[in-house]
Amino acid sequence: MTTAVDVLCRGFPGKADVGFLGWASVAIIRTEQVNVLFDTGAQGARPVLLQNMRKLGVDPSEIDVVVLSHLHFDHTGNVALFRNARFVISRTEWYYAMGNDQDVCVDKGAMELLVAGKVDLVPDDDTEIEPGLKVILTPGHTPGCVSLVVDKEREAWILTGDAVKNRAELATASGPMTLDPAATARSINRVKSIASRVLPGHDCWLRLTDDGIVAEEGLSVRINLPKGMDGVFDLVIEPGLYCS
Repeated sequence: MTTAVDVLCRGFPGKADVGFLGWASVAIIRTEQVNVLFDTGAQGARPVLLQNMRKLGVDPSEIDVVVLSHLHFDHTGNVALFRNARFVISRTEWYYAMGNDQDVCVDKGAMELLVAGKVDLVPDDDTEIEPGLKVILTPGHTPGCVSLVVDKEREAWILTGDAVKNRAELATASGPMTLDPAATARSINRVKSIASRVLPGHDCWLRLTDDGIVAEEGLSVRINLPKGMDGVFDLVIEPGLYCS
C-alpha cells in the first residue's frame, strides 16, 4: 500500500510572555483509499493549511478522516472546514473536554461542531482506523491524548500531537504543561520504543538514531512589524543532532 505523509502546518517549539503561540503541526496521510488529517491547527494557521492542501490537490471536502490528538484550540481550530470527515477522538478525551470548564485551552466552539458531526470515540489502545494507520493512547498532557502510528516503509512514523510537544520532551521524557507528569513520561518512552521517526505537536520531523535525536529540517518563523515600525524578526532553529 502506498502511503504519502505530508506536513501541512509546521509546528514551532516556543513560548511567549503574552500568551500561547499555538503554532501546531498538522499532517495529511494519503493512501489509495482515504485521505486522513492529523489535527487541524489553530484558526490563525488556516490560510497556510488551505494553501498547502491546494498544492497537493486536496480539497477539504475530500478529507475522509480527521484524527484529533486532543481537544485544545491549537489542534482543533479548523474543524469546521472538514464537514464530510469522520472525527476520531479518544473516548477519555471527549468526556474530559465535555465536562471541563477549568482547562482554558479546550476548544468549546469546536466541541459544538463535533457534537453535530460524525465522531468515532476510540475506547481502546492500538485501534486500527484504516489499514496501516493505528491510534495509540498517549495520555499525560491531557487524559485522552492519542498519537497516530503510520506503517511507512517498514518503519513506524508516529504523529504525537502534544503527547510529545518537541525534541526536548522526546529526549527527556518530561516537560511542562502536562496534567500528569508520570503518564507523560510513560507515553513518551512508549513512543521512543516504537518509533523510527516522530512528528511532535510543536516541532519538525525527528529521527531516532543510535547517536540521539536528529531534527531532519530547520524551523523558521518571520515576524514583520507594520509599516512605519522598524523591524523584522527571524526565529530560527537549525537542523541536526539534538543534545539535551
